[in-house]
Amino acid sequence: MKAQRELTILLVEDSTDDAFFFRRALDKTGLKAALHVAGHGKEAIDYLTNRGRFDDATRYVRPDVVFIDLKMPEMNGFELLEWIGAQFAETPFRALALTSSDEPQDRKRARDLGADGYFLKPISPAQIRRAVAGIRARHVPTPSP
Repeated sequence: MKAQRELTILLVEDSTDDAFFFRRALDKTGLKAALHVAGHGKEAIDYLTNRGRFDDATRYVRPDVVFIDLKMPEMNGFELLEWIGAQFAETPFRALALTSSDEPQDRKRARDLGADGYFLKPISPAQIRRAVAGIRARHVPTPSP
């Protein structure tokens, strides 16, 4: 049996408390995953483009999924979703909104900007498992003829 590839998750979150609870929920999933945290949208762009403190592309690989807090300083989650949509013809990862806002207009705006899902804080281990379901299958190499 082949060992499963480790998932790479980028959490874009300005609250250290919320990042702590996310990490705790992720640990409870039992998933083999590397978690990287960016404190705001501009830092997430640095991660996704391997600039600044994320310049080591072997350490900071393209994530499989990005959880994005919508309400942040510097560059908010909506602006980050808009940037992602403009930079990638086909987003090579799942972009998911993670927020305390249950406002219908926020849900719609996130969806319109390309969010693949919308999760309210605090996120549960079961929600994380659902969010990453199918990602491994998407990355299974096809056999050569």
